[in-house]
Amino acid sequence: MTIQLIAMDMDGTLLNKENRILDKTKEILIQAQQKGVTLVLASGRSYSRLLPYAKELMMDRYGGFLIEVNGVAIYDIKNQKRYVYGKMPKENAQELFTYFNQWNVEIMGQMDRGMYDYNPKPILLEKKEYRKKHKLPDDYPWTGATFSLLGDARDGYPDIRYITKKEEITEDINKIIVTYWPEYMKEVARIAKKELSNKYWVGLTSDKWLEILMPNITKGYGLTKLSQILNIPYKNMMAIGDGENDLEMIRLAGIGIAMDNALSIVKENADDVTLSNNENGVYEAIKKYMSI
Repeated sequence: MTIQLIAMDMDGTLLNKENRILDKTKEILIQAQQKGVTLVLASGRSYSRLLPYAKELMMDRYGGFLIEVNGVAIYDIKNQKRYVYGKMPKENAQELFTYFNQWNVEIMGQMDRGMYDYNPKPILLEKKEYRKKHKLPDDYPWTGATFSLLGDARDGYPDIRYITKKEEITEDINKIIVTYWPEYMKEVARIAKKELSNKYWVGLTSDKWLEILMPNITKGYGLTKLSQILNIPYKNMMAIGDGENDLEMIRLAGIGIAMDNALSIVKENADDVTLSNNENGVYEAIKKYMSI
């Protein structure tokens, strides 16, 4: 089997715990492109937060692509063309805001370069203590992160709007994110999947990070679009990931790889499991299945 395309998730997959691409992994991905392989960064992030990593991998030179916001859009890096497929109308975002308000959770509505952010009072108090404990600056944002209570994403989302009610969501968004500590989110996710899956895509991208998108908008959908654009069959693709939003592309690809740190359901559906994101897992997968 000849691999012509490698699609990789970012957080928990290509990036280590410090949000870096490890040197061995970077080198082999550049070598793969030199042999004619197309790279795809498939992420819940939007293009503004993905482009710096794409340029680090020289994807602007070799002609790579982004599957951004879990399939909401595809970005052709070399030609700087963006194809948008599935924004969430503001009315749906408001509906979801109301639904998730029944729990003590943070609710974010993500746009291309900004986000709405709602924190219940108990979580905001907890975040104030967290910021103080970790000696974070006073202007550090209140927004949550995929693996921690607080995270600074202003490099890609400078327009942060703190809200207290649904009416403050005044424009269409890319997706809704709901987050809190893993033990709490496990039950929230279980109920939300049961009650919302007939109308939305609902899935955990980490054990504390629940994402909700319009139906049929997935990384797998993005991979299908790229298969058509590039005329590359699924059997000649490798897909690597760790979260539920990676499941469809892992199932579609000829070789689907789960990270060692992946959620259990991802490992169960993958063809193979590689090392963790902190151990050059992407590098090891490519070395195993490709002659580079």
